[in-house]
Amino acid sequence: MTQTQAIGATTAVAPARPRLHAVDRREAALLSVGTLSSGILAYAFNVIAARSLGPEVYGAVGALWAGMFLVSVLLFRPVEQTLSRAISDQVARDVDARPAVRSAGWLTLGITLVAVSAFAIAWRPLTDGLFGGRAVLTVALIAGVAGYAASYFARGLLGGVRWFGGYGLLLLADGAIRLIVALPLVLFASPAVAAAAIAAAAIGGALAPVLSPGRKRLRVIAEGEVQGSFDVRAAARFALPAAVIAGCEQILICGGPLLVLIAGGPDAAGAAGVLFAATLLLRAPVFAFQGVAASLLPNLTTFQARGDHARAHRATMLVALAMAAFAAVLAVGALALGPQAMNVMYGAGFDATRTDLALLALGIGGFLAAGTFCQALLAREQGARAASLWSLAAVTFVGLELVLGGSEFHRVSVAFAAASTLVALTLMGSLWRARP
Repeated sequence: MTQTQAIGATTAVAPARPRLHAVDRREAALLSVGTLSSGILAYAFNVIAARSLGPEVYGAVGALWAGMFLVSVLLFRPVEQTLSRAISDQVARDVDARPAVRSAGWLTLGITLVAVSAFAIAWRPLTDGLFGGRAVLTVALIAGVAGYAASYFARGLLGGVRWFGGYGLLLLADGAIRLIVALPLVLFASPAVAAAAIAAAAIGGALAPVLSPGRKRLRVIAEGEVQGSFDVRAAARFALPAAVIAGCEQILICGGPLLVLIAGGPDAAGAAGVLFAATLLLRAPVFAFQGVAASLLPNLTTFQARGDHARAHRATMLVALAMAAFAAVLAVGALALGPQAMNVMYGAGFDATRTDLALLALGIGGFLAAGTFCQALLAREQGARAASLWSLAAVTFVGLELVLGGSEFHRVSVAFAAASTLVALTLMGSLWRARP
């Protein structure tokens, strides 16, 4: 596809007439507040849940969290990225983007129906094998995945028109609703309350920007002077690699506790709960990256559409360096105070070594740098290359976790650090060779 075509579009294009609002400081501040608040509120929810439920029951809630996000990101983040890129590209070229929105909407609905049907068929294995016989967690999984289908579709709209304040509002509502619904956990231990909070966050977050007065920003989608169209096959060439990337990312960031539960053992649920809590403790940069990623792909796509390749390259490298530096500071903090922080935040039974916590932190640095480089390759329509490198990293992660010795926590920490570093270096190499 050439630079005179929007992704998924097969229409002639008039000379570009900028219709996108400039991203001002207020918009950037709203996105930053929403991103930061989302992370803080997620921490608060998980601290309350862990202290109320204990390692074993919290392990089942952690499996719900990890499983829901793994499935949701795998199925629906490619829709978000495809929609965001299509809208930003077509709006930058003064093309009516409504055909892309309608096609993405029908695709989202179809995927959701298939996913819900699959969960219904697998009800018993999910309930008994993953959630320790707690059917309410299976119900929450189904409701949460359906809610995140709407949430990721909304994110695609918001990112595409570069309404980053609305994106921040969505993230803020997601975290706030989860915490509010979970407050009864302070008084009594109930996995049902924790499950309801996780599912409610998905649904409420999707509705927040739609109910906001700022929703008029979405009108720019229909204001193009050139009639647009949407080529499903062309969009699939972008979306399929994006789906592979999303799945591999979630295997790395959420797969550790699930691998522990699948392997089983006398204390698998407790070990998975401790590992999930430790991973969450060190995932502050990952929460921050939600907002960065929301703006990165449409902005880089806009730079590419306007021929400003050097600016896109500089922006990518700066973001990757900032994220890696943040994670390095986090690793130093894990070495100094990691075990104490685990006990203070989560209570008795949540124990981990300094070395393993530092390895997790370093792995998160590589993961975020890789995510940044990946957005740049997607903007350049090199998704297949990025997907192959992420697949190599996912295989490396699972393989190392299976063959390494030591505790479950140690195996996952080493495997995550190695796989994240590998994918960051290989993606950076690909991007560097293609630099302007």
